[in-house]
This record gives sequence, C-alpha cells and structure tokens, in this order.
Amino acid sequence: MELLKFQTRDEAAEELGYSTYKSMDQYMRRKNFRFDAEENQYVPRENKTHKLDRDPKSYAPTKVVSIITAFEEANPDPRLIAKQEGFRDHKEMAEYMTTKGYEWNAYKNNYLKAVGKVEEEKTADEVIEDVISTNKTPTDIDEYIPFIRFLYEKRDDIYTLLSGTKEDGIIPRYVVPGLVRTKAIYMSDMISKLTGEFSKEKNITQREIVEAALIEFLQKYGFKREIETLLRND
Repeated sequence: MELLKFQTRDEAAEELGYSTYKSMDQYMRRKNFRFDAEENQYVPRENKTHKLDRDPKSYAPTKVVSIITAFEEANPDPRLIAKQEGFRDHKEMAEYMTTKGYEWNAYKNNYLKAVGKVEEEKTADEVIEDVISTNKTPTDIDEYIPFIRFLYEKRDDIYTLLSGTKEDGIIPRYVVPGLVRTKAIYMSDMISKLTGEFSKEKNITQREIVEAALIEFLQKYGFKREIETLLRND
C-alpha cells in the first residue's frame, strides 16, 4: 500500500474508510497479506506449507530424516535405501513414510510432508472479529461468542479427539506408585515392532509406553476417578 509510505496504519485506515486499522488488517489477510512491523508495510503472507516444502525434514522422526537424506544423494536406489533402513523392500518403506505423514513427490524425486494449505495462525479474538465482520446480523451471534472462543482455544484437543492423533509432540509420562512386577502380555508382532520402534525414536522405555497407554485407556473407559486417585498418591 502506497499510503503506508507516508502515513501510519491508523491514518491509512481512516483515509480508506475503515473504522479501525484492524478492519483493514482483516481485509488484507483475506487477500493473503500480513503487516510487517519492521517495514511498516503489508507483505505477501507465506503459508506454512511452503516452509515445509523447503525443508521436509523439519521436526521429522530420525528414520524419516535418514530416508529423505539418502534420496538427496546422486542417483538414489530406493531398493538399496530400503534395505539400509531395515525394510523388506521399497514398498514397505513407502508404507512407513505414509504412516509418518510423508508422500512421494515425483518432481523433487523425494518424500515431502503431506500437508494441506495451512494459513498463518490467528488469535481467538481475530477469528471472532472475522465472524462478526462477515455476518449480516452481528447482534444475533453475540450470545455464541463465548462458545466460539472456547472452541477456538480448545482446538488442539478437538483435533485430537476427531482425528485420534496428537501432533504436538508431547508424550505423556506418569509417575505411577507401587512395586514393579513382570507381566507377560501377548500382542500382534506388528504392534510389538511398532512399540519397539517408537521407544527408540522417542527415547522412551516400552514400560512407559504401555503404562501411559493403559492409564489413558482406563481413564477413557470408566476408571477416570480411580486413575486420578492413584496418580495423586504417587
């Protein structure tokens, strides 16, 4: 915006007929621009997908980074890479990458994070302002604003509940009272393999994995009070 070369954001908003600069910000966000305080100017907003495209190894598990790095070498052989990483063949490696959220990109000849278009995060108040500004009868939505704010602030928990996947990288660890006893558990060899792999990748013992899983299972299916009492007695 040329006006910002000679005026403040408030002055530019007033001259363009906006009630406040926030209303102008909302319009510019819809046009995929953000305000850069250092330049005192609106600049094109880069979404998170582009950042991930540049560095697909960001926050990736160790084995995923190793596979992507191997494909960055000259003339990579998928079958050889698969064997080096402990897979039966390149198809099993591809399935593993899919479960980790990566997909093959034929143009880059490598794996990239499989994400959709993710826009820059907004605060709860900004989301509510957008809802109000685009609603023809703002007074009708006033009573829902506290609920909208609650849903937005709890969005991570809602995503986890709906998708069944927690992506914040935080692994729950519990200090459980009582003696340590050996208990044989029979399970699928594939689950056993994944548990061992998860243990190494996340630097957590298999005992901690099983205890955390059982605690959350018991809490979810009727033993919430008993588990809370148990953990309070640690």
